[in-house]
Parts: sequence; C-alpha cells; structure tokens
Amino acid sequence: MKKEKSSKKKEFTKGITLIALVITIIVLLILAGVTIATLTGENGILSKATEASNKTEEKNAEEQVKIAVMGSMGTNGELENEVLKENLNKIENISGVPEEITDNSYPLTVTVEGKYSYTINKNGSIGETVKREGIKVGDYVNYTYDKKTTGYSLLATQSGYTSNQTINQKSGMKWRILNIHANGTVDLIGDITSTDQTIGFSGALGYNNGVYLLNDICKELYSNSTLGITARSIYIEDIENQMNETAKDAYTVNEIQYGNTKTYTGSYAYYPNIYAKEKGSGIDTVEVNIDGIGESDNGYIIPTTETSTKASSYLTTTQTHYYFNNIPANYFKDYNGSSSTVRDILFNTGTIYWLASRYVACYSPYAYFGLRRVNSDSLGGANFFFSNGTTTGLADRFRPVVSLGTNIKIEACKGENSSTNMHEISK
Repeated sequence: MKKEKSSKKKEFTKGITLIALVITIIVLLILAGVTIATLTGENGILSKATEASNKTEEKNAEEQVKIAVMGSMGTNGELENEVLKENLNKIENISGVPEEITDNSYPLTVTVEGKYSYTINKNGSIGETVKREGIKVGDYVNYTYDKKTTGYSLLATQSGYTSNQTINQKSGMKWRILNIHANGTVDLIGDITSTDQTIGFSGALGYNNGVYLLNDICKELYSNSTLGITARSIYIEDIENQMNETAKDAYTVNEIQYGNTKTYTGSYAYYPNIYAKEKGSGIDTVEVNIDGIGESDNGYIIPTTETSTKASSYLTTTQTHYYFNNIPANYFKDYNGSSSTVRDILFNTGTIYWLASRYVACYSPYAYFGLRRVNSDSLGGANFFFSNGTTTGLADRFRPVVSLGTNIKIEACKGENSSTNMHEISK
C-alpha cells in the first residue's frame, strides 16, 4: 500500500516539474520576444540608434552645405559663384555642382551622400526639396509686391539712351507659373500688355549696363520684402530651359555658325568694355575666354560709366546670336500635339519686350553687340553697338520674374484656376 502511494507521489512530482519547465520556457520566450522587440522594433533601441545616426549624418550634411555657402558670400550680400563652386566641391560625396556656376544657376540644388538635397538661392538662403501638388505651368498665382509710390530713376549716363527715364510700377499685375523646378522652386512671370511702359537703351552703355539695369528695375519695383522674394528680369535661359532641342546650334550669321568665332582687326575691332569679361571673347588674341561671365550675368555691382575700347590688334568674338521667326509650339517641352502653354505665355502677347541677356552677332565686316528680346512670336535681339564704333538705340517693354523658394507655401485654389481664382502663397 505504501509503495503504491509513493509511486503516485513520484508521478505527481514529475507532472509539476514538466509544467514548471513549460511555464519557464514560455516565460523565457516572452522575455526573448520583449527583448527582440525592444532592440529591433519600430521604436526599438537599434531603430532609435539608426535614426539618431541618420539624423546626425543629415545634420552634418546640412552644416557642410551651410558652411560652404556662408564662406562664399561676397561683400555685396550675394554669393560669389566661383568661390561657391570651390567650397561645395570640398564636401565629400556631393553631387549636382555644375561645372560652371553663374547667376542663372540659381536656385541650385545639390545632394550629399546621395540622399540629402538642398536648394541654394542667390541670396545665400538654403531650403530642402519640396513637392508641389495641385499646380501646373500656366496657372495664376496671387503674388503681391511691395507698393512703390515713386518710380525708378534711370539716367541717360547709365542706359546710353537719349534722355533720363522714370520707370513706374504697374499696379495689379497678374502672375503665372512659368516653371516648376524639380526641387520645388517655382518661377512666376508677370503679364504684359501693349500699353506697358518701355525702357530705352543705346550704344556701348546700353550693352554694358542693360542686364544689370533690367534686373535692378524689376528688383526695385516687383519684389516682396515680407516674403523675402527678389524680382528680376526674364532671361534667355528661362526660355531655353523650356525648349526641346532646337535649331539654334545650326544658326549662322554671315556663314559664321552659332558657337563659332570670328576675328576683327583695325577700325573694326571696337568692343563694349564688359565684353572683355565675357565667356567667348578674345581681346588682342584669336583665343577666347573659357571662364568669363555669362550673357545673362549682371557683370557689375553698380552701373558702369565705361563705354568702349579698341583692341590693339585683334578682337575675337563668338557667335551667340540666333533668331526664330514665328517660333513653333513643338519647340517646347509642354507641347501636347496642338499647342504649348509656355509658348503662349512668352510669345502670344502681341508685344515686344527685353530679355536681360546679351548677344554678339558676327557679321562682316564688323560685329554687332546687343540685348535679346521677344518680338510678338519671334525670338531675336536689338543691336546697340558695332565693332566699327557706331551706335544705335531702342526702347521696349520689360517682364519681371520672381522665384518662390521651397520655403514659400503654395495653396492650390479650389475649382478651376483663373486670373480671378488664383493659387495663394504664404511663408
């Protein structure tokens, strides 16, 4: 009887031991699961550590770009392009830095470590890439500019024109989207009518100062200080960036193809002074500058009083002029088989207006120096100075452009966009 009792006790003990073991294993599994989750879960230690590491890397990338930009600021409060290029290229694993940085490179987007993108504006401000939804090229945006009660005083000693001019602000100007950049920056262009005010330029002064003055007039009359937006004139690059491959590279003047050079001597070797600074120019040499300023760069920080100079031996010029008459819609990237919104904005205005971009036409026996312009449905230019020393002048309208940086919010309008139902912007 005692043996039977003992046997039952042993079986009971074994049962308790197995249950305890199972419970222990379950507890251990639970603890292991908790530990793994703590380490690798969405909010786990490893995830937090990785997130912290990524944030540190991103912050380091941002700081490097900021230091590069800060170290490239000139005394005029704007970036020095060559210095910026050099400083940016010192950053490891950076991409997007152009071989040449000009005023027209802005807004400039660079990427560090292949994943951190930053937009650099000409004034030195930096923003991250943003997506723009609910808007498209051609849409109206409710952009308002600082009200000016006095006009811009343009002296004849700056423009080369026959008299002093006062350029007044246009009230109630409508603005449309001209370009939406990949980084989220949006370019707006002001509308224009046949009754808008004109600006006159002439001679070597008109060529030297024309780009600077057009930009400065737009800056003074159509900027928004509250939003930190600085207006400028439209450039030839604003048009070319919207176009497909065109026939400009095949364009010729007097058998000199676009991009090729021609050398002048003797009494045909006069040039506006700024031309000596331009890429593609050659003064007293048949070789041309490779690293000079671009055709849409201001060239000066204030208007110059310099006019022209005669080369001692050679004046070598590069053909940068081209002309399109009745420019077709299919030249533009947004061509949809029948029309182009960009072409309509730029060319179907029934007006003539300046582009803040210089050009040189290599005719025979002398070269022509002028400013580009849009003439209704044509893209060409107006000559101011000739390499034989003669001059001429002309007055046309102008069109301002503003760039909305990635720090500017654009709230899409409800319903169909129009000149009376526009997108709204804020900071």
